Amino acid sequence: MFRSLFFIFFLFWNFQIYAQLRSGEIEYAIEIEELPEVKRGENKDVIQKMYKMSKDYVAQMKAILKFDRSKALFKLEEGMEIDRKPYYRFSKALVGLDKVYLIEADANKLVIQQEDFMTMHLVKDKTKGAGEWEVSSASKIIDGFKVFKASTTEVTENSKGKFEHEVIAWFAPELSFGYGPFGYGGLPGLILELQINRSYLPMTYKLKSIKFSDKDLEIQALEGKEISREALDALYREAAANMMKSG
Repeated sequence: MFRSLFFIFFLFWNFQIYAQLRSGEIEYAIEIEELPEVKRGENKDVIQKMYKMSKDYVAQMKAILKFDRSKALFKLEEGMEIDRKPYYRFSKALVGLDKVYLIEADANKLVIQQEDFMTMHLVKDKTKGAGEWEVSSASKIIDGFKVFKASTTEVTENSKGKFEHEVIAWFAPELSFGYGPFGYGGLPGLILELQINRSYLPMTYKLKSIKFSDKDLEIQALEGKEISREALDALYREAAANMMKSG
């Protein structure tokens, strides 16, 4: 009985402490899984070389989530000495760090800054996973925080068709910031670990370090030309069609 009361008091005390925090910053380590089996007709040596170099680059990347009560910014911390080496740009795109993600908490709105066709675009969308998570009772401890498992199914589409893959988030309710890496969020707690289980290359964003502040976060507005996802997809289809004609 005493232990139960002590645990409840300790949990309530933690919630009180973290409720007073106004902002914070997380660095995530990124792990990409082993390369799936190369299909017949594909250049195995080239693909394996690209994968090996990409895995080495990714291991050195700093993925940073800065957040306060109203917004969060997720991006790659630039300044790496390898940023001009072969396959580096490919490696960034592989793990989603060729873009900048800005989440607005109240509106559940996501703005993605990305460069396409030599133009910086701002693509507006909803926070990834918002309203679609299935929260389970499964839990574990990450860096002293009790986290719970939430999952959703994401659908992607390309020239070969539509594909589904599972996304798993481990979030900490005592850290009541509804954000996570890669534009995911909408949960009642900060996402400390995110697993994106794509069949061709599963990856995991894992908590590396976290720090908090009692001050609001200052984030400059993202610059770029606003464009809808549909309009951007149409530009890519047009470019692909032109390549086919010229080929």
